[in-house]
Amino acid sequence: MKKQSEKTGLALLLLIIILSGCVNLKYVNDFSNASQKGLRQFEEINYSFKQNCLDTCYDYNINNLNLIPKACECKLSEEADSVTLLIYHAALGYIDGLTSLSNKDLTSYKMDAMTKALTEGKFGTLTIDKKQADAYKSIANLLLKAFTDKYRNKKIKEYVKEANEPFKVLISSLDFNLSENLSGVLEAYEEGIRNDFNTWAKKDLTLSNFEKRKVAEEYYQQLDKIETRQKELLTYSKTLKKIAGGHQKLADNVDKLSKDEIKAQLFQYASDIKDIISEFNKLKK
Repeated sequence: MKKQSEKTGLALLLLIIILSGCVNLKYVNDFSNASQKGLRQFEEINYSFKQNCLDTCYDYNINNLNLIPKACECKLSEEADSVTLLIYHAALGYIDGLTSLSNKDLTSYKMDAMTKALTEGKFGTLTIDKKQADAYKSIANLLLKAFTDKYRNKKIKEYVKEANEPFKVLISSLDFNLSENLSGVLEAYEEGIRNDFNTWAKKDLTLSNFEKRKVAEEYYQQLDKIETRQKELLTYSKTLKKIAGGHQKLADNVDKLSKDEIKAQLFQYASDIKDIISEFNKLKK
């Protein structure tokens, strides 16, 4: 009877430990799920380096009344988009992995997006340095190790700690490429539109009032579209910063996930990311 009681007590203790681990990982899973959704909004940003190149080229042809339009050379812009996409997929791949690991679900994970390499060099308006290339390689190798070695919840600490530094580099690079580089060329494009409008308004005195109103209407529509795109980039930048901050908090405290304070902080990061996602979605309406 005593042995049976001891066995029952041991079983209950093991159950409590297992359930405690699941509860702790629930907060990790909540954070990674929110981060996953936030990162994926990259795919909803309706602008790119190539699109900026095309817009600038089309405006040049229109403004110069080119009956035989100038060919739009956008290869460098395409390279910049390609590099940005690689960085995005690497960051998303890691977060997808964290979501699967914290949910004990490895069966649906795919690594197709991580099969391409990111190398040092200049790609259009972007420059990839050794630190960024190494960060991408580190995340790719970690993902391969995690899923071929069949990591589970007991390994999640190593996964998070090992990924933290390269993940920060990737998130920072993605943020800079969009909120600084892409936003910068978009700002230059906006300035070009303003100059074109002022040139037409001041020099072309043959336009009727109706024609002037149509030109002004199109001008303000273009500015409104650019402003929306700038807001999308700024809002997505806020998401990336929040994800990076939350992951740093997770990495710093991954050995103390049972503490209520850490749970509350992870919950707050997840909640903040969801709020920014809602803010981003409102811009699409």
